[in-house]
Amino acid sequence: MTYKEELQTRGFFIVKNVFSNNEIKEFKNEIMNYVRTKKILRDSSIPDFIKRPELKKVSDIKDNKKINEILSEIFDKNYRFCSHNDIGINRATKWHKDKLNNIYEKYETHDIWSEFEGETHEIVKVLIYLQDHSNDNDGLKVIPYSHLERCMYKEKLIVNTEDIHQLRPGLGDIIIFDQRITHRGADKQIPRERILVSFGFGKNNIFTDNFEKGTIIRQNEQNEKIKF
Repeated sequence: MTYKEELQTRGFFIVKNVFSNNEIKEFKNEIMNYVRTKKILRDSSIPDFIKRPELKKVSDIKDNKKINEILSEIFDKNYRFCSHNDIGINRATKWHKDKLNNIYEKYETHDIWSEFEGETHEIVKVLIYLQDHSNDNDGLKVIPYSHLERCMYKEKLIVNTEDIHQLRPGLGDIIIFDQRITHRGADKQIPRERILVSFGFGKNNIFTDNFEKGTIIRQNEQNEKIKF
């Protein structure tokens, strides 16, 4: 299957060896220097980090040639970076879908599982782990095909164990998934540093316009509350 077909059917795929070990080391060093300088605690997020000049190498990941070649195939060249960008430092998460939630849900003016004027919701997240997860269960878990249904009842999602697919990306791999897929990261803290970099890209349409508007407001409000 092509990347586009995998995304449309299962809702995710992994691309191997997009970055070299040296590149990953540079990204990690840049982030850890920032973390030490700003005294950022474990289990933290750095939202909208592309605005922070100290994190330029990591920010430039969104312009990577290989990533954008894949995105160009997925979106038939009609897409854009839609402002979501985040670095997770040793975060533990619950099952969720990457949609606008809570007070930001109002920006979803059209149902993201329905069609509007011939357009549909086509937004993906690109994830880069800065450590090897090829031999552990500390990377992303997904429910294949769950991007096709809205079955997500806030925090009370019931997941059958046999439906869970554990992803094990190697160092330098990237994960691309439909942001509506049901997923989670590690469910508890682990002893070593665990860093995840994520970016959002979407087709140029009303669904991406809405998500981007809500995301910009959310990230701005998050940054007003944090001290780094």
